[in-house]
Amino acid sequence: MQTYSHDKWTLVGEHPLLLEVQKRALKVAHCELPINIRGETGTGKELLARYIHRVSNRNKGAFVTVDCGVLTAEMARSELFGYVRGAFTGASDSRSGLVESARGGTLFLDEVGELSLDLQLQLLRLVQEREFRRVGEANMRRSDVRLITATHRNLREMVGQSAFREDLFYRLSVIPIHMPALRDRRSDLPLLIDHFCQLFKGTRRTCSDEALAALLRYNWPGNVRELQNEITRLMVMGESDVLEVADLPARIRHANCEINVFERPFKEARQEVVREFMHEYLHRALMRTKGNVSRAAQECGIGRQ
Repeated sequence: MQTYSHDKWTLVGEHPLLLEVQKRALKVAHCELPINIRGETGTGKELLARYIHRVSNRNKGAFVTVDCGVLTAEMARSELFGYVRGAFTGASDSRSGLVESARGGTLFLDEVGELSLDLQLQLLRLVQEREFRRVGEANMRRSDVRLITATHRNLREMVGQSAFREDLFYRLSVIPIHMPALRDRRSDLPLLIDHFCQLFKGTRRTCSDEALAALLRYNWPGNVRELQNEITRLMVMGESDVLEVADLPARIRHANCEINVFERPFKEARQEVVREFMHEYLHRALMRTKGNVSRAAQECGIGRQ
C-alpha cells in the first residue's frame, strides 16, 4: 500500500481495516458490477471510488462525480440524463447529461439515498438495462458507465420506511464496501497528519509530541475530512516549523480532559462555555453543509462573516 505517497487521491494508512478495504477494492475493480460504498460522512468514500477507478480497466475514461444531496428533484433528471431542445421552458438547445459525460469511465453517485423515488426508478433502468432517455426524448440511449454509489445513510432502513426502492437497493448493493471511521483506525493518524502536512509544497512543519498526543486523543467526529481541514488550517495559520498544543483549537486540546469551569470566576467560566459551544455548533454546521459557509450561516441565522 502506498502509505507515504503524497498524491491527494491516495489511500493513506496501514490499519488492518483500511488494508481490507483496499484488498476488496482491488479484487472488484475490474468487474462491471455496481459498487456501494458505505460509511460516515468524511471517511473518504469519494477517495475510495477514485481509487477503484484508477486501478480499473476504465481508468482512461472520465471519473464523473454527482452529489445527489444538492440536486433538486426538478433538476436531477436533466442533470443526470440530459435533455432535448424544447423539452421544457428554457431548453433552447439539446444537452447531454452526466451519464453521457462518463461514457467509457466511472459515474460516482455520492449520497445516492437523497434521490427522489421517481429518479430512483430511472436509475434502476440505467443499472438493470444500461439504458436511459434524455428528458423530452422518445428513444432510449445505451449507457457505457461503471456505476459506484456512496451513502452515509442506512439504505436498508430507508427501504423499510418506503423511502428507497427495494429493487434498486439490491441492484446497487451487489458489492458493498464499508469505509471505517477514523476513530476505528486511530493508529493511522500520524501517517495521515504527515500526509496532509506534505500536501503543502515547501512546508516542513511537524507536530510536537504533546500536539500529536492531543490529536490522537480527539475522537474526530468529522473523520478524515475534519482532520484534513484542521491540518490545512494549521498549515496556513502556523508561524513556526513545529505545531504545538497551543496551536490547536480548544475542542482538540481538551479532548477527554476534565475541565471544571465551576471552579473559575463566573464571567470567565461563562465566556469559556459560550466560546466552546459556539465553536462546536458552527463546526457541526460547516460539516453538515460540507464547508459551504453561506449555507451554514443561513442555517445558524447569523451573518456569513
